[in-house]
Amino acid sequence: MELVGFLCVAVAVLTWGFLRVWNSAERMRSPEQAGLPGAGSRALVVIAHPDDEAMFFAPTMLGLARLEQQVSLLCFSSGRRL
Repeated sequence: MELVGFLCVAVAVLTWGFLRVWNSAERMRSPEQAGLPGAGSRALVVIAHPDDEAMFFAPTMLGLARLEQQVSLLCFSSGRRL
């Protein structure tokens, strides 16, 4: 019974969060309205492992590139596998 209650609360919270993000995305028609810097700005992505940019940050980096921002990548890794 507790599991059913937990699942109901989880679904309600996720639905509320989704609707909140959806509504805020509707209001942001341009990068300026979204608070994003304009073309020609620079962004630095700092990662710990060589594949992190592909696994976790690819959508962010592609979005910044579409906004004509200069994207740099800094990887802190010794290059050795454990």
